[in-house]
Amino acid sequence: MRTRAILSVLFLWVASAGAQAPKKPALPPPDYLSPSARALLHARMQRHGVDQNQLVQAVTLLQRDAVKTVATQIAEEPRVVRPLAEGRDELNATLPERFFVLQDALRLRAKELAVAAEKKDDAALARTFGQLVETCVACHSSYLSPVAVRR
Repeated sequence: MRTRAILSVLFLWVASAGAQAPKKPALPPPDYLSPSARALLHARMQRHGVDQNQLVQAVTLLQRDAVKTVATQIAEEPRVVRPLAEGRDELNATLPERFFVLQDALRLRAKELAVAAEKKDDAALARTFGQLVETCVACHSSYLSPVAVRR
């Protein structure tokens, strides 16, 4: 039921986007990240935003080949590596550990979404897409408030 609600909201959001003046939604930049770390994440999130819009449409219209293609692209995207133990990697060291955990979860959930699309399992397609979106929301929440404890 929760997956249906998520899909309904996302579908309405995409449908209403065409009726309104184009406006790029964005999260406010957090103070704890350096400008270079924000730039790295900004470019990545711009790509994810495009991917997400394509996935909403493809999942809703059961365009399984498109879902598989986009989900596979997300899963295969190069990851931001965890900082070195010695602390020499200043850019990655500014990112909270939760970012890396959620990055791994996104990759796993994107793979699961691609498998559901390949198997033409519409129930799994809806469920795994909902889980992927949950990961996105958790990451955005962590981005804005890295100290808060989250499940």
